[in-house]
Amino acid sequence: MENIDNISYIVLLGLIFSALFFESGAMGAVALIFSFLIVFKTVFSKNTKSYNLENYEKAYIIYFLIVTVSLFGSTLFKLSFHGYIKTLIYVLFFASASIFFKDNKNKITPTFIFVCALMTFESIVAVLQNMGGVKEISGWQDMSSINPEEVISRAYGTLLPYNPNLLAGYLLCGLSSFIYIILYALQNKKKKSAIIFFAFFLLNITAIILTGCRGAYLGFMLFFPVLIAGLIYHINKKLGGLKNIKKRYKNISCAAIAVFIIFCITNPAISKRFESIFSFRTDSSISFRLNVYESAINMFKDNPFLGIGIGNQNFREIYGLYMKTGFDALGCYCVPLEIAVESGIFALLTFIVFIALIIKKCSHISARQYNIKDKILAFSIILMIACVFGHGLFDTIWFRPQVQFLFWTNIAMLKAIKIETNVNNCKNIL
Repeated sequence: MENIDNISYIVLLGLIFSALFFESGAMGAVALIFSFLIVFKTVFSKNTKSYNLENYEKAYIIYFLIVTVSLFGSTLFKLSFHGYIKTLIYVLFFASASIFFKDNKNKITPTFIFVCALMTFESIVAVLQNMGGVKEISGWQDMSSINPEEVISRAYGTLLPYNPNLLAGYLLCGLSSFIYIILYALQNKKKKSAIIFFAFFLLNITAIILTGCRGAYLGFMLFFPVLIAGLIYHINKKLGGLKNIKKRYKNISCAAIAVFIIFCITNPAISKRFESIFSFRTDSSISFRLNVYESAINMFKDNPFLGIGIGNQNFREIYGLYMKTGFDALGCYCVPLEIAVESGIFALLTFIVFIALIIKKCSHISARQYNIKDKILAFSIILMIACVFGHGLFDTIWFRPQVQFLFWTNIAMLKAIKIETNVNNCKNIL
């Protein structure tokens, strides 16, 4: 019992590591072991601290209850139950991780460092795959209207099943971990560490670009504006404005942005991939998604309140009644639409409230008199949500366990930050 926190932490790191090489079943088993250890400690330890539900946790519980009702309303209960078990594992893991980080706040920074190390490994693999001209395992790019030199060799890393979109979603989810470590290092005046992790951050961005995942590119369009806005807010509030930033830091930032833009423009394969985002029906992949969206919307119209039941196996069976010939799909390729189709409009609205409440708490922490470490953590969580769901608007990689467990680990860390309840902040909190 004295060492159960350390044992649980080793299992948690093992779960995060397993995303690189193991399939979903093995990851689920490790997650259950972690959850069992936390439940065991909670039940039998005499030093267990009280646990108060916060608003975002209450919203997630309501969401899960709606999903449960949807399960019993599904016409394919057995298939839907299979998907429900996966969701239940994620819920147990989220609750267990929240309890763990609430009692072990000192484990947050080492966890981020570990995640950054894994992200760097996958980024190196992705760069090497791209340089080696790795061949497609399946039809990953429409080559009917582009020249051979404009075909990007799409990296897919070591994650199973091999898929460049999965790798992109995984690297996107870990992108904010680098920001946390960089800002934390700068706050502690460890400039060399900040520079090293900034280099790894750029390598991670490069790897995401080399996946050729256009959904991830759209995730960038949310990540970077939020990042820049947050940094400007902090600079204006704490440092008195951009004019007080040393000139060499401004030059380094401008040079990094210029190199990034030049890299994208001068590489025909990458620039062509960016341009294809706006091809719509002329690109086979985008046209395929548009057909899936149309069919999924019709599914939602026929099952607006409880949905069809959760899980991709259940989805595939019912989707066959709505799909256009030749456009079979594993999911809706849109996270909000997937939630609405599987569990109905109320589940979607509750999930949106859940995300909104998380952002509200993080924004409150970033704007109020909390210690700088808590502010950095809150900011990194907002960044993670921005890029993950920016990608999730056009793909459903978020439902894969490699992304899910990393996502819930980040959200669970928020429980380590206690909302201030002193007299001066009561009005602001309410």
